[in-house]
Amino acid sequence: MIEKRINLTMAIMSLIGGVLGFIIGEILLSLYKYTLPNSVLMGLYFGILAFCIGVMCLIAEMISPRLNGYGWKNNYLKTSFKFLIPCTLIAMFIMGAIFQFVYQMNIGKTKKINDVVMLLDTSGSMKETDPENERFKATLNLLNSMKEDNRASIYKFNDNVEKILPMTEITPDTKDYVEEKLEEHKNPVGKTNMSEALKEAYKEIESTSSNDRSAMIILLSDGGDSFNLNSEFEDTMNPIIERGIPVYTIGMSSGNDSSMLKKIARETGGAYHNVENVKELNDVFNKIYNSREQRLLVDKRNGVSEEKTLYMILRILFVAILGALIPVCVSFVFDNKNLLKGFIIGGSISGIVAGLIIEYGFLHLPWIGVMHRFLADIIIASIFTLIPVKVDIKDYSKSSYSRNSKKRHIEDEKRIINKFD
Repeated sequence: MIEKRINLTMAIMSLIGGVLGFIIGEILLSLYKYTLPNSVLMGLYFGILAFCIGVMCLIAEMISPRLNGYGWKNNYLKTSFKFLIPCTLIAMFIMGAIFQFVYQMNIGKTKKINDVVMLLDTSGSMKETDPENERFKATLNLLNSMKEDNRASIYKFNDNVEKILPMTEITPDTKDYVEEKLEEHKNPVGKTNMSEALKEAYKEIESTSSNDRSAMIILLSDGGDSFNLNSEFEDTMNPIIERGIPVYTIGMSSGNDSSMLKKIARETGGAYHNVENVKELNDVFNKIYNSREQRLLVDKRNGVSEEKTLYMILRILFVAILGALIPVCVSFVFDNKNLLKGFIIGGSISGIVAGLIIEYGFLHLPWIGVMHRFLADIIIASIFTLIPVKVDIKDYSKSSYSRNSKKRHIEDEKRIINKFD
Protein backbone atom coordinates (compact mmCIF):
# COMPACT_ATOMS: atom_id res chain seq x y z
CA MET A 1 0.00 0.00 0.00
CA ILE A 2 1.41 3.40 -1.07
CA GLU A 3 0.96 6.42 1.17
CA LYS A 4 2.29 9.98 0.98
CA ARG A 5 4.03 11.09 4.16
CA ILE A 6 5.82 14.01 5.80
CA ASN A 7 8.16 13.51 8.74
CA LEU A 8 7.58 16.51 10.99
CA THR A 9 10.47 15.43 13.17
CA MET A 10 12.71 15.65 10.12
CA ALA A 11 11.30 19.07 9.24
CA ILE A 12 12.18 20.41 12.70
CA MET A 13 15.59 18.74 12.88
CA SER A 14 16.52 19.83 9.37
CA LEU A 15 15.65 23.41 10.28
CA ILE A 16 17.94 23.14 13.30
CA GLY A 17 20.63 21.79 10.97
CA GLY A 18 20.17 24.81 8.71
CA VAL A 19 20.61 27.17 11.66
CA LEU A 20 23.75 25.33 12.80
CA GLY A 21 25.15 25.41 9.27
CA PHE A 22 24.41 29.14 9.06
CA ILE A 23 26.22 29.85 12.36
CA ILE A 24 29.31 27.87 11.34
CA GLY A 25 29.22 29.54 7.92
CA GLU A 26 29.16 33.01 9.47
CA ILE A 27 32.16 32.12 11.63
CA LEU A 28 34.02 30.93 8.52
CA LEU A 29 33.21 34.14 6.64
CA SER A 30 34.25 36.28 9.59
CA LEU A 31 37.59 34.53 10.09
CA TYR A 32 38.67 33.57 6.57
CA LYS A 33 36.93 35.81 4.02
CA TYR A 34 40.16 37.65 3.24
CA THR A 35 42.63 34.79 3.75
CA LEU A 36 41.23 31.59 2.25
CA PRO A 37 40.77 31.30 -1.53
CA ASN A 38 37.15 32.12 -2.37
CA SER A 39 36.53 28.72 -3.97
CA VAL A 40 37.70 26.90 -0.84
CA LEU A 41 35.64 29.20 1.38
CA MET A 42 32.42 28.67 -0.58
CA GLY A 43 33.11 24.95 -0.84
CA LEU A 44 33.34 24.77 2.94
CA TYR A 45 30.27 26.97 3.38
CA PHE A 46 27.95 24.78 1.31
CA GLY A 47 29.62 21.53 2.36
CA ILE A 48 29.14 22.27 6.06
CA LEU A 49 25.58 23.46 5.50
CA ALA A 50 24.76 20.20 3.68
CA PHE A 51 26.45 18.13 6.39
CA CYS A 52 24.54 19.84 9.22
CA ILE A 53 21.22 19.38 7.40
CA GLY A 54 22.07 15.78 6.51
CA VAL A 55 23.09 14.71 10.00
CA MET A 56 19.95 16.24 11.49
CA CYS A 57 17.71 14.51 8.93
CA LEU A 58 19.45 11.24 9.70
CA ILE A 59 18.92 11.70 13.43
CA ALA A 60 15.25 12.55 12.78
CA GLU A 61 14.66 9.33 10.84
CA MET A 62 16.54 7.41 13.52
CA ILE A 63 14.10 8.80 16.12
CA SER A 64 11.00 8.49 13.96
CA PRO A 65 11.54 6.47 10.72
CA ARG A 66 8.35 7.55 8.96
CA LEU A 67 9.92 7.81 5.51
CA ASN A 68 12.35 4.88 5.54
CA GLY A 69 10.80 2.44 7.97
CA TYR A 70 12.07 0.35 10.85
CA GLY A 71 13.64 -2.12 8.45
CA TRP A 72 16.02 0.64 7.35
CA LYS A 73 16.63 1.72 10.95
CA ASN A 74 17.55 -1.76 12.12
CA ASN A 75 19.54 -2.87 9.09
CA TYR A 76 20.93 0.17 7.23
CA LEU A 77 21.28 3.02 9.75
CA LYS A 78 25.02 2.47 10.22
CA THR A 79 25.51 2.36 6.46
CA SER A 80 23.68 5.70 6.11
CA PHE A 81 26.04 7.26 8.64
CA LYS A 82 29.00 5.99 6.61
CA PHE A 83 27.58 7.70 3.50
CA LEU A 84 26.91 10.98 5.35
CA ILE A 85 30.26 12.75 4.92
CA PRO A 86 30.94 11.71 1.29
CA CYS A 87 27.38 12.48 0.16
CA THR A 88 27.06 15.85 1.91
CA LEU A 89 30.27 17.51 3.06
CA ILE A 90 32.59 16.30 0.30
CA ALA A 91 30.09 16.38 -2.59
CA MET A 92 28.83 19.90 -1.79
CA PHE A 93 32.36 21.16 -1.10
CA ILE A 94 33.30 20.20 -4.64
CA MET A 95 30.18 21.73 -6.20
CA GLY A 96 30.40 24.94 -4.15
CA ALA A 97 34.08 25.37 -5.06
CA ILE A 98 33.41 24.84 -8.79
CA PHE A 99 30.51 27.29 -8.94
CA GLN A 100 32.45 29.91 -6.95
CA PHE A 101 35.44 29.54 -9.29
CA VAL A 102 33.22 30.29 -12.31
CA TYR A 103 31.38 33.12 -10.54
CA GLN A 104 34.56 34.98 -9.61
CA MET A 105 35.97 34.91 -13.15
CA ASN A 106 36.16 38.27 -14.92
CA ILE A 107 33.94 37.96 -17.97
CA GLY A 108 33.47 40.38 -20.84
CA LYS A 109 34.08 44.07 -20.20
CA THR A 110 34.07 44.02 -16.41
CA LYS A 111 36.15 46.86 -15.00
CA LYS A 112 38.57 46.37 -12.14
CA ILE A 113 38.66 48.79 -9.24
CA ASN A 114 42.29 49.81 -9.35
CA ASP A 115 42.11 53.49 -8.28
CA VAL A 116 41.60 54.52 -4.65
CA VAL A 117 40.83 57.98 -3.28
CA MET A 118 41.37 58.28 0.47
CA LEU A 119 39.68 61.01 2.52
CA LEU A 120 41.22 61.48 5.98
CA ASP A 121 39.55 63.47 8.76
CA THR A 122 41.94 65.96 10.43
CA SER A 123 39.32 67.91 12.40
CA GLY A 124 39.89 68.92 16.04
CA SER A 125 37.95 65.99 17.48
CA MET A 126 40.60 63.60 16.14
CA LYS A 127 42.92 64.73 18.96
CA GLU A 128 40.97 62.48 21.31
CA THR A 129 39.88 59.86 18.80
CA ASP A 130 43.32 59.22 17.28
CA PRO A 131 45.98 61.00 19.36
CA GLU A 132 48.83 58.90 17.88
CA ASN A 133 47.67 59.46 14.28
CA GLU A 134 47.23 55.76 13.63
CA ARG A 135 45.13 56.64 10.57
CA PHE A 136 48.25 58.06 8.90
CA LYS A 137 50.24 54.90 9.66
CA ALA A 138 47.40 52.76 8.29
CA THR A 139 47.34 54.89 5.13
CA LEU A 140 51.05 54.33 4.54
CA ASN A 141 50.68 50.60 5.18
CA LEU A 142 47.87 50.46 2.63
CA LEU A 143 50.07 52.19 0.06
CA ASN A 144 52.76 49.58 0.73
CA SER A 145 50.30 46.76 0.02
CA MET A 146 49.02 48.14 -3.28
CA LYS A 147 49.91 46.41 -6.54
CA GLU A 148 51.81 47.94 -9.45
CA ASP A 149 48.70 48.64 -11.52
CA ASN A 150 46.97 50.51 -8.67
CA ARG A 151 46.85 54.27 -8.27
CA ALA A 152 46.00 56.31 -5.19
CA SER A 153 45.00 59.85 -4.29
CA ILE A 154 44.85 61.26 -0.75
CA TYR A 155 42.95 64.23 0.67
CA LYS A 156 42.74 65.55 4.21
CA PHE A 157 39.70 67.50 5.40
CA ASN A 158 38.62 69.66 8.35
CA ASP A 159 37.10 73.10 7.68
CA ASN A 160 38.78 72.94 4.30
CA VAL A 161 39.89 70.18 1.95
CA GLU A 162 43.53 69.82 0.92
CA LYS A 163 45.03 67.47 -1.65
CA ILE A 164 47.91 65.50 -0.19
CA LEU A 165 48.56 63.32 -3.23
CA PRO A 166 47.09 63.55 -6.75
CA MET A 167 46.05 60.32 -8.46
CA THR A 168 49.32 58.57 -9.16
CA GLU A 169 51.02 55.18 -9.22
CA ILE A 170 52.67 54.26 -5.95
CA THR A 171 56.47 54.21 -5.82
CA PRO A 172 58.94 54.37 -2.90
CA ASP A 173 59.42 58.09 -3.58
CA THR A 174 55.66 58.62 -3.51
CA LYS A 175 55.39 56.94 -0.10
CA ASP A 176 58.16 59.16 1.32
CA TYR A 177 56.41 62.23 -0.05
CA VAL A 178 53.05 61.21 1.48
CA GLU A 179 54.66 60.55 4.85
CA GLU A 180 56.20 64.03 4.88
CA LYS A 181 52.93 65.70 3.88
CA LEU A 182 50.90 63.83 6.51
CA GLU A 183 53.38 64.90 9.16
CA GLU A 184 52.27 68.49 8.51
CA HIS A 185 48.75 67.60 9.72
CA LYS A 186 49.58 65.67 12.88
CA ASN A 187 47.87 68.35 15.00
CA PRO A 188 44.13 68.17 14.21
CA VAL A 189 42.10 71.38 14.15
CA GLY A 190 38.72 72.67 12.91
CA LYS A 191 35.41 71.04 12.03
CA THR A 192 34.39 68.26 9.59
CA ASN A 193 33.66 69.32 6.00
CA MET A 194 32.73 65.88 4.71
CA SER A 195 30.61 67.23 1.86
CA GLU A 196 33.44 69.18 0.24
CA ALA A 197 35.80 66.22 0.64
CA LEU A 198 33.43 63.94 -1.29
CA LYS A 199 33.04 66.54 -4.04
CA GLU A 200 36.81 66.83 -4.42
CA ALA A 201 37.14 63.03 -4.52
CA TYR A 202 34.61 62.87 -7.35
CA LYS A 203 36.45 65.60 -9.30
CA GLU A 204 39.72 63.69 -8.86
CA ILE A 205 38.19 60.49 -10.22
CA GLU A 206 36.52 62.29 -13.14
CA SER A 207 39.69 64.07 -14.19
CA THR A 208 41.86 60.94 -14.08
CA SER A 209 39.43 58.26 -15.30
CA SER A 210 39.89 56.00 -18.32
CA ASN A 211 37.83 53.33 -20.06
CA ASP A 212 39.71 50.40 -18.53
CA ARG A 213 39.83 51.67 -14.92
CA SER A 214 37.36 52.06 -12.09
CA ALA A 215 37.66 53.76 -8.70
CA MET A 216 36.57 53.60 -5.09
CA ILE A 217 36.58 56.07 -2.21
CA ILE A 218 37.63 55.36 1.39
CA LEU A 219 36.28 57.96 3.81
CA LEU A 220 37.54 57.98 7.40
CA SER A 221 36.01 60.18 10.11
CA ASP A 222 35.04 60.08 13.77
CA GLY A 223 31.56 61.48 13.33
CA GLY A 224 29.05 63.28 11.17
CA ASP A 225 29.43 66.22 8.82
CA SER A 226 29.71 69.67 10.48
CA PHE A 227 28.58 71.57 7.41
CA ASN A 228 25.61 71.00 5.09
CA LEU A 229 25.94 67.46 3.71
CA ASN A 230 22.60 66.38 5.14
CA SER A 231 20.66 69.12 3.34
CA GLU A 232 22.70 68.79 0.15
CA PHE A 233 23.05 65.03 0.19
CA GLU A 234 21.53 64.39 -3.24
CA ASP A 235 23.52 67.14 -4.95
CA THR A 236 26.75 65.86 -3.40
CA MET A 237 26.20 62.12 -3.75
CA ASN A 238 24.17 61.69 -6.97
CA PRO A 239 27.21 62.12 -9.29
CA ILE A 240 29.08 59.51 -7.26
CA ILE A 241 26.10 57.14 -7.24
CA GLU A 242 25.36 57.56 -10.96
CA ARG A 243 28.97 56.83 -11.88
CA GLY A 244 28.89 53.67 -9.71
CA ILE A 245 31.70 54.70 -7.37
CA PRO A 246 31.47 52.76 -4.08
CA VAL A 247 32.30 54.73 -0.95
CA TYR A 248 33.65 52.67 1.96
CA THR A 249 33.31 54.56 5.22
CA ILE A 250 35.17 54.05 8.48
CA GLY A 251 33.70 55.41 11.70
CA MET A 252 36.14 55.90 14.56
CA SER A 253 34.89 56.03 18.17
CA SER A 254 31.52 54.51 19.06
CA GLY A 255 30.49 57.59 21.01
CA ASN A 256 30.06 59.77 17.94
CA ASP A 257 27.30 59.96 15.33
CA SER A 258 27.90 57.46 12.54
CA SER A 259 24.50 57.70 10.81
CA MET A 260 25.84 59.82 7.94
CA LEU A 261 28.78 57.48 7.33
CA LYS A 262 26.40 54.53 7.20
CA LYS A 263 24.07 56.38 4.82
CA ILE A 264 26.91 57.26 2.44
CA ALA A 265 28.10 53.65 2.30
CA ARG A 266 24.56 52.32 1.87
CA GLU A 267 23.60 54.68 -0.95
CA THR A 268 26.78 54.13 -2.95
CA GLY A 269 27.02 50.35 -2.61
CA GLY A 270 30.06 50.49 -0.34
CA ALA A 271 30.28 49.27 3.24
CA TYR A 272 30.54 50.84 6.68
CA HIS A 273 33.21 49.72 9.17
CA ASN A 274 33.17 50.73 12.83
CA VAL A 275 36.53 51.03 14.59
CA GLU A 276 36.59 51.58 18.34
CA ASN A 277 40.27 50.72 18.76
CA VAL A 278 42.53 52.76 16.47
CA LYS A 279 44.99 49.87 16.39
CA GLU A 280 42.43 48.02 14.22
CA LEU A 281 42.63 50.60 11.44
CA ASN A 282 45.36 48.83 9.52
CA ASP A 283 43.31 45.62 9.30
CA VAL A 284 40.18 47.53 8.25
CA PHE A 285 42.03 49.37 5.47
CA ASN A 286 43.39 46.08 4.15
CA LYS A 287 39.95 44.42 4.30
CA ILE A 288 38.42 47.23 2.27
CA TYR A 289 41.24 47.11 -0.27
CA ASN A 290 41.09 43.32 -0.60
CA SER A 291 37.31 43.31 -0.97
CA ARG A 292 37.22 45.75 -3.89
CA GLU A 293 37.11 42.90 -6.45
CA GLN A 294 35.44 40.32 -4.25
CA ARG A 295 32.58 38.23 -5.64
CA LEU A 296 31.35 35.59 -3.22
CA LEU A 297 28.18 33.62 -3.94
CA VAL A 298 26.77 34.50 -0.52
CA ASP A 299 28.12 38.02 -0.02
CA LYS A 300 27.99 41.50 -1.50
CA ARG A 301 29.29 41.69 -5.07
CA ASN A 302 32.03 44.31 -5.53
CA GLY A 303 33.83 45.65 -8.56
CA VAL A 304 31.23 44.74 -11.18
CA SER A 305 29.84 47.39 -13.51
CA GLU A 306 29.21 46.68 -17.18
CA GLU A 307 28.52 42.92 -16.77
CA LYS A 308 26.27 43.30 -13.73
CA THR A 309 23.29 41.49 -15.31
CA LEU A 310 25.43 38.49 -16.19
CA TYR A 311 26.64 38.10 -12.61
CA MET A 312 23.09 38.50 -11.31
CA ILE A 313 21.98 35.59 -13.47
CA LEU A 314 25.01 33.48 -12.55
CA ARG A 315 24.51 33.94 -8.82
CA ILE A 316 20.80 33.14 -8.89
CA LEU A 317 21.49 30.08 -11.05
CA PHE A 318 24.40 28.77 -8.99
CA VAL A 319 22.75 29.27 -5.59
CA ALA A 320 19.54 27.70 -6.94
CA ILE A 321 21.46 24.63 -8.14
CA LEU A 322 23.40 24.32 -4.89
CA GLY A 323 20.20 24.72 -2.88
CA ALA A 324 18.59 21.95 -4.93
CA LEU A 325 21.60 19.65 -4.68
CA ILE A 326 21.70 19.67 -0.87
CA PRO A 327 18.39 17.74 -0.49
CA VAL A 328 19.48 15.42 -3.31
CA CYS A 329 22.70 14.66 -1.42
CA VAL A 330 20.67 14.02 1.75
CA SER A 331 18.47 11.55 -0.13
CA PHE A 332 21.60 9.65 -1.25
CA VAL A 333 22.46 9.14 2.42
CA PHE A 334 19.23 7.14 2.81
CA ASP A 335 19.56 5.39 -0.59
CA ASN A 336 15.81 5.77 -1.11
CA LYS A 337 14.52 6.56 -4.62
CA ASN A 338 11.14 7.76 -3.29
CA LEU A 339 12.92 10.29 -1.07
CA LEU A 340 15.04 11.36 -4.04
CA LYS A 341 11.96 12.23 -6.13
CA GLY A 342 10.33 14.24 -3.36
CA PHE A 343 13.53 15.96 -2.30
CA ILE A 344 14.30 17.01 -5.90
CA ILE A 345 10.97 18.84 -6.08
CA GLY A 346 11.40 20.53 -2.70
CA GLY A 347 15.07 21.27 -3.32
CA SER A 348 14.34 22.93 -6.67
CA ILE A 349 11.80 25.24 -5.05
CA SER A 350 14.03 26.11 -2.09
CA GLY A 351 17.08 26.62 -4.31
CA ILE A 352 15.33 29.12 -6.58
CA VAL A 353 13.90 31.05 -3.61
CA ALA A 354 17.30 31.09 -1.88
CA GLY A 355 19.02 32.34 -5.04
CA LEU A 356 16.55 35.19 -5.43
CA ILE A 357 16.88 36.16 -1.76
CA ILE A 358 20.68 36.26 -1.94
CA GLU A 359 20.84 38.24 -5.19
CA TYR A 360 18.09 40.80 -4.64
CA GLY A 361 18.79 41.05 -0.93
CA PHE A 362 22.38 42.11 -1.50
CA LEU A 363 21.36 44.25 -4.47
CA HIS A 364 18.88 46.37 -2.50
CA LEU A 365 19.77 45.85 1.19
CA PRO A 366 23.48 44.94 1.26
CA TRP A 367 24.05 46.18 4.82
CA ILE A 368 21.96 43.34 6.30
CA GLY A 369 23.73 40.56 4.41
CA VAL A 370 23.71 38.26 7.44
CA MET A 371 19.90 38.21 7.33
CA HIS A 372 19.88 37.29 3.64
CA ARG A 373 22.17 34.33 4.26
CA PHE A 374 20.10 33.23 7.25
CA LEU A 375 16.85 33.27 5.30
CA ALA A 376 18.43 31.44 2.35
CA ASP A 377 19.96 28.74 4.58
CA ILE A 378 16.79 27.98 6.54
CA ILE A 379 14.72 27.89 3.33
CA ILE A 380 17.18 25.40 1.82
CA ALA A 381 16.96 23.37 5.03
CA SER A 382 13.18 23.36 5.43
CA ILE A 383 11.14 23.40 2.21
CA PHE A 384 12.25 19.99 0.90
CA THR A 385 11.16 18.30 4.15
CA LEU A 386 7.59 19.60 3.69
CA ILE A 387 7.03 17.91 0.32
CA PRO A 388 5.04 14.64 0.82
CA VAL A 389 7.05 11.55 -0.10
CA LYS A 390 5.58 8.29 -1.41
CA VAL A 391 6.27 5.35 0.90
CA ASP A 392 5.24 1.71 0.87
CA ILE A 393 3.82 1.39 4.38
CA LYS A 394 4.28 -2.39 4.47
CA ASP A 395 6.52 -3.22 7.45
CA TYR A 396 6.83 0.54 8.31
CA SER A 397 5.34 0.19 11.78
CA LYS A 398 7.55 -1.05 14.56
CA SER A 399 5.08 -3.75 15.61
CA SER A 400 4.66 -5.15 12.09
CA TYR A 401 8.43 -5.18 11.63
CA SER A 402 8.82 -7.10 14.89
CA ARG A 403 6.13 -9.62 13.92
CA ASN A 404 7.59 -10.15 10.46
CA SER A 405 11.09 -10.51 11.90
CA LYS A 406 9.84 -13.10 14.38
CA LYS A 407 7.98 -14.89 11.57
CA ARG A 408 11.10 -14.97 9.41
CA HIS A 409 13.15 -16.20 12.36
CA ILE A 410 10.71 -19.12 12.95
CA GLU A 411 10.76 -20.00 9.23
CA ASP A 412 14.56 -19.99 9.25
CA GLU A 413 14.60 -22.35 12.24
CA LYS A 414 12.19 -24.73 10.49
CA ARG A 415 14.37 -24.77 7.36
CA ILE A 416 17.44 -25.59 9.44
CA ILE A 417 15.61 -28.42 11.28
CA ASN A 418 14.25 -29.85 8.04
CA LYS A 419 17.72 -29.77 6.54
CA PHE A 420 19.10 -32.07 9.22
CA ASP A 421 16.07 -34.40 9.49
